[in-house]
Order: sequence, then structure tokens, then C-alpha cells
Amino acid sequence: MSTFQKEKENIKLKLSIIVLNYNGYEDTIECLESLKRTNFHDLDVTIIVIDNGSTNESVSNITKWMINNYEKYSVIDDFESEVMEITLFCSKDNKGFSGGNNIGIILSKRIQEDYILMLNNDTVVDENFLLPLVETAEADKTIGIVGAEIHEYYNHKNFILGGNLSTVKCSGYHLYNTRIANRREVTFTSGCIWLVPLNVIQTCGLLDENYFLYVEDVDYCYRVVQAGFKIICIEDSIIYHKEGQSTIVKPTIIYYNTRNRLYFSSKLKKTKIKILCFYFYFLLTRILKIIKNPSTMKYVKQGYKDYRRNVYGKFQY
Repeated sequence: MSTFQKEKENIKLKLSIIVLNYNGYEDTIECLESLKRTNFHDLDVTIIVIDNGSTNESVSNITKWMINNYEKYSVIDDFESEVMEITLFCSKDNKGFSGGNNIGIILSKRIQEDYILMLNNDTVVDENFLLPLVETAEADKTIGIVGAEIHEYYNHKNFILGGNLSTVKCSGYHLYNTRIANRREVTFTSGCIWLVPLNVIQTCGLLDENYFLYVEDVDYCYRVVQAGFKIICIEDSIIYHKEGQSTIVKPTIIYYNTRNRLYFSSKLKKTKIKILCFYFYFLLTRILKIIKNPSTMKYVKQGYKDYRRNVYGKFQY
């Protein structure tokens, strides 16, 4: 068993696990159940659930589960209230992936955590998933993000482990069913699970809330690498992901990917050739999507229109 202590101090390393919920309390509770079975070893772990303005019975059901499973819990709606062993923060509105995680990060910084683990609510973790992540980060202080091996929840044989970020296509691409990226530097890993040292967040800042959904993980991986940190993925840590459960509305995906990839491209310093390559590839893929499904045209057009007008955040139907 590993012992995690801050250098020269007899104090356990502190870690926050941030889980977002939006109208998905059944998935969230299953995720929390798996976390409760997790071996935290010598880590001081706080679980922070962010309810992103749910419109169903999520808050009451998650609260009931916390009451039945923890002695020290809190339900809060501001940044001054006490954060306990497990805390449910109730946001008044849906702030998206970036905004929701930022709430958890701000709370984690307030209680001076050493590490922050961002975890999708539609995941189930292996009971030994956490130790390898922290051991990897502790062994190399130049690591900015540690990712896990992410298996499909419904088909455990398929998995992703790391990926590559293309500044020409302005997107991240997963490496499927291969372990060639194990413990090697990559330029992208899914925001489904990130272990991030607090000092990296202090250097790179919070997630960009303009994205709301999609491409924010590409943006942050890019910023982490540009700041001189490494991204490492390890096969020793395994989670299971219900791909696509968090965001079911397909037209929304078309809209956000259109607007947000254009936005990410605008943040990069690129040569004219790379800019032309991006627009050629980007327009070609949009045209192909429209040909395949003509109903997506209005979402592509709206995404482009909102980008041109600097309209970001949540898509207004």
C-alpha cells in the first residue's frame, strides 16, 4: 500500500472528485456507488457533486442517497458554505461542462486540495482506479493531466486510451482499442476523466465557459501542453463510460461542434496555410453532414452565425 504525504509534513494528500449532474440522477448515483466502493488508500478524498440546474428530481434523489450513505454531507448553493466528505452544490442554472466543473474547481481550491479529479457522471469506476493515477502524477511533477483507460460501459472490450490533438482540424481524436499510448506523452485525452494537480490549474486557469459543451477538453489539453506540462494516460486505471448518455440531443452536438471548433481555431496562432487547411477541412465535413442529414443544416448555420456574432454559452433553441 502506498502512503501519500506532502513533503516534509505528516499530512495526507488531499483530492477532490468533481461529478456533474444534469437531470441524470440515476447515472450519477450509480457513479457515486462505484466511488463509494473505491479504495482511496491514504488519500484524503472529498466528493463534490455539482447539480447543473436540473429540472427533474435530481437534487432530492441525490440528497437522499447521500443521507443514506454518508454521515458527513452537505447540500449548498454558495461558495461560503462548508464542504464536507460529500457535498452537493446546487447551481441555479445549467452552466455546461466547463462552468459546472469550474464550480467544483473553485470549491476545491478553497479547501486547498492537492489534486482535482474531474469525472463524468455517466461513468462507473473500477475500485482500484484512483491509486495508479495519483502515483503517476506524484512520480513526475511535470505531468499536467493523467487520463485513464476508458471502456465502453455496455461493451467492455472496446476502449480508448489517450489521443491526439490536431491544430489543423481543431479537434481531439481518441486512440481506440490500442495501448500504444500507455505512459507515453499524448496531446489529448477525453475530459471524461482527468486527474489534474492544483498547481496546473493555478497556471492554466479555469475551463473556458464560452464552450458550454464540447471542444472545451480540446482547448484545455492544448493550454496544458502549451504551458509546458505533459499529458499521460495509463492502462492501470480503468473506468466504464456510457458514451453519449450525458448529452442525448443530437442536433445540439452539431451546433456546438460547429461553433466551438471555429472558436477554438480563432484562439490559435496559425499560419495562413494552416488557416486555409482548417477551413477547407471544416467546410467539407459540414457539407458532408448536411448531405447525409439535411435537417442538420439549420444547426450548422446557427453555429456559424453565433460564432460570427460572438454568441457563446448555452445554445438557445
